[in-house]
Amino acid sequence: MSDGQSRGERRREAILRATLGIIGRHGTGAVTHRAVAEEAGVPLASTTYYFASKDELLEQAFDLAARDEVARLESLVRDLAASEADPATWIEATAATLAGELAREPDVRLASFELLLEAARRPAVRDSVARWLEAYRGLAQAGSVATGSPHPELDAEIALATLTGLALLQLANPHERYESEVLLPVLERLNRALVPDAAMRPAASSAP
Repeated sequence: MSDGQSRGERRREAILRATLGIIGRHGTGAVTHRAVAEEAGVPLASTTYYFASKDELLEQAFDLAARDEVARLESLVRDLAASEADPATWIEATAATLAGELAREPDVRLASFELLLEAARRPAVRDSVARWLEAYRGLAQAGSVATGSPHPELDAEIALATLTGLALLQLANPHERYESEVLLPVLERLNRALVPDAAMRPAASSAP
């Protein structure tokens, strides 16, 4: 939280992040004003002061999560673009980033999936989800261009669906060597299937 935030803004953000923590560990059904107040370490009156209802609390927490994701993904695209990474490096970086996030912050990733599901139920959060998914598409399209795809927009959708599914499977049933034995080989094979001359390039790993 920024030093420039007022005390009220800091407390409000702490409440929203506490809400996301509960969602990541226990799902949206576990969110109550009392549970969030305990998680955030604030008086119960604070949660009801800033958020009149559970729905308002959930919607604004999901909006914060989406804004965090957009900022994170845009920063990742900038960093990779600035490094002028070759195709193998893009694939390795994508695998390492996703695997690292799932290992370090499983609750955050779970909250992201809850956000996707809530968008199907709550029209009020769909704009937030749309911004987040557009940022993901931007990363996937940048990767598709970097790996030589002749159809980067279409291939970005395939990559996005693949990465989302793989992340969900890892959260549901963790694989001990996820990055090296699952994610990286899958991304390399996907790249070879989507890019006609990918088979002629050095592989990012020695996996079959």
